[in-house]
Amino acid sequence: MSLFFRSMLRPAGLVARSRAASSVLLQRPAVPCIKLSPQEQQASDLKEKYATKTSGMTRFWKKVSVQKVDGTYQIHLDGRCMKTPDGKPIAVPEERRTFAMLVAGEWEGQDKLLKSYSLPLTSVIVRALDSFCDDSIRQGVIDNLLKYADTDATCYFQDYPESFVTMQDTHWRPLHQWLESTFNIKLRTTDGIIPVKQEPATVQRLRAEIASFDDLTLAAFEKAVMSSKSFVVAMALVKGKIDAPAAATAARLEVLHQIDRWGEVEDSHDVDREELTRQLGAVACSLLP
Repeated sequence: MSLFFRSMLRPAGLVARSRAASSVLLQRPAVPCIKLSPQEQQASDLKEKYATKTSGMTRFWKKVSVQKVDGTYQIHLDGRCMKTPDGKPIAVPEERRTFAMLVAGEWEGQDKLLKSYSLPLTSVIVRALDSFCDDSIRQGVIDNLLKYADTDATCYFQDYPESFVTMQDTHWRPLHQWLESTFNIKLRTTDGIIPVKQEPATVQRLRAEIASFDDLTLAAFEKAVMSSKSFVVAMALVKGKIDAPAAATAARLEVLHQIDRWGEVEDSHDVDREELTRQLGAVACSLLP
């Protein structure tokens, strides 16, 4: 048989499964997308700037230490304080001693070649120090994060198939109930294709909560929202309602349902799962006392 004809053949079962998967995906209401805001662009630029500074850098230090200086914990390499891309000392608030130790652990664990993607905790403290000292950037970030309350996937329910309804009831509804009771609000949800917009009073209450975050907590919350694409999941994680694995599950619920039905794609679904859990784990670690 020629190569052409062999390439044209497909197992009937695979075709059927592919069509079925496509039909299920098409039934899902489209959640409105958010364009990259100036604040997101600024965060992206900062990340790129930090990655550029560390890209190709080889490990030159022998000892990593944590030193208490002026009511903060500074990370030192061979006795010298580490600096952010903007030249600020990497200083963790005194009440976050465990987090400071974990940041130091990231640098202690680096091999010969420094890898910026293996420093998720460092990225949180750098974001807090280099960006949120500017109140206009801080307010812009808060404005942008609140947009996710309208586009949160957990507010877009589906009434079919029954297996996915059960997953929503197990992983999403308890988070909604917790958020509503904690902040005395009511979230708008839908099972249709029309986008929902949260009540002004709800947005105002959530804004007040985010505005009360210190810079490090806000940086952690921002990472949680950007990673999970869910305001509800991020808030539950930052407030300690759920842990990182549970947050990753809630954020990937639709993908997990597809995996249950059609199987996992090796080196794709599993990699995405571990990366999301790693990022959300960094958020949880950022909040440790």
